[in-house]
Amino acid sequence: MANVYDIAKKYEKKYGHQASAGGRFNRVIDVTSTGILSLDYALGTGGWEEGTINEVFGPPDIGKSSIIGFNAIIEQQKKGRICAIVALEPGFDPKWAEKNGVDLDKVIIGWPDNGEDAFNMAYDFVLDENIGFVLFDSIGAVLRPSEAGDKGKPSQGGQSALITWGVKRLQMPAWKRKKTVILLNQVRDDMNARIPGLVDSPGGHALKHTCEVRIQLRPGSDQYKVRVGSGDDAHDVTVGRSIIAIVKRTKRAEGTNARAVFDFYSMETEHLPFGVDKEWDIINTAKRAGVFSGTGWLYHQSFPDGKLHGKDAVAQFLKDNPLIVEGIKNEVIAQVRKNERQAASEDT
Repeated sequence: MANVYDIAKKYEKKYGHQASAGGRFNRVIDVTSTGILSLDYALGTGGWEEGTINEVFGPPDIGKSSIIGFNAIIEQQKKGRICAIVALEPGFDPKWAEKNGVDLDKVIIGWPDNGEDAFNMAYDFVLDENIGFVLFDSIGAVLRPSEAGDKGKPSQGGQSALITWGVKRLQMPAWKRKKTVILLNQVRDDMNARIPGLVDSPGGHALKHTCEVRIQLRPGSDQYKVRVGSGDDAHDVTVGRSIIAIVKRTKRAEGTNARAVFDFYSMETEHLPFGVDKEWDIINTAKRAGVFSGTGWLYHQSFPDGKLHGKDAVAQFLKDNPLIVEGIKNEVIAQVRKNERQAASEDT
């Protein structure tokens, strides 16, 4: 039998880096946290893997940009990477991004006129060696060039065809250059569903097949309100809600439909945090992963005397000890790795 490396040389000569012997393929995958520990855990990988196309979809005002997009950028910026945003949504507000913690001095923002320009821009961002992460906001706002004109008329399947072309064009360049791409998307009523009220994301079947990870955001049952005003003008204002993130598809870990549940606050108040309640999310996820034990009293070696009473006390301890927080996160992610190894051994 011929030596596989001798055969590979022929194709390496013809195709260059596009072909090589399998034994020489040694790809180290970097994973970047989503910024939400419960979602890192639900993904089964510890976060967003480089070289992947990921879709996150949900209803309006659920927090796709603020919760997923901005947190992803913040975590990428912690690693010193320049990020890029393809902003098809006119509602993108740089001041809101800064308020959520994004360093705009390390972000390239593009405002394309139509969907074709948007995908061309995203493609150029993926090819740029100086850019490490691309956020596309959003797929649901993609408009064909012919529809952008005064006389343009939508055609059946036209948007899906454009999205299919654009997303598939990104797939291999992103993988080869180890770029993480997140596509934010909206939801539409599923007209073919047997059960009324079911929704799905626009973009056609090719989008679903291309994305390695698909996450659906849903509102949870809990809402958090504060009383404002006085007398006859007094009224309740909703400042936060619980969010459910469902991993609808993953090619990167075992299983699907894993869930992360966390609280998100869109307004600053005296007693409630702004953004994702990171401390409570860490507590709940650490308990789920077995890093914390107990119910009323919570136990962990980093706590004073190894224990603290009540979640409020633990949350305050975490706020006061950021270095300990990083250690606890690492323990949770280590449990994710342990689960991966167990799944691999069961397969063999």
